Amino acid sequence: MILFNITRWPAALVFVLAGSAAAFFAFTTVNLFSQASANLEFLREYGWEAVRHGALWQVGELLIWGGLSLACWLVFKFCEHDLGRRYQNWTQRAGSARGSGGRARD
Repeated sequence: MILFNITRWPAALVFVLAGSAAAFFAFTTVNLFSQASANLEFLREYGWEAVRHGALWQVGELLIWGGLSLACWLVFKFCEHDLGRRYQNWTQRAGSARGSGGRARD
């Protein structure tokens, strides 16, 4: 699908997607580790009573948030790689235009 092929998107749009993915990654990972540690401590200390109060449900939610944060990180890395490749191509074109005696185009 062309929609998911970010190599065909304008660079500014890829940059906005990378920024959005990074912001959502930061949002989803805030206190994720401390919440998981507290939940596991709660389960360890109270056992079945913790399960009855929804501790396993919270473990599931934490796993979902972890998966979402991983997905955001991967989207950011895909965008970063694409933008880096575009920049390298641009510098090679600019360098070859200067090396051939011609004027570099912006």
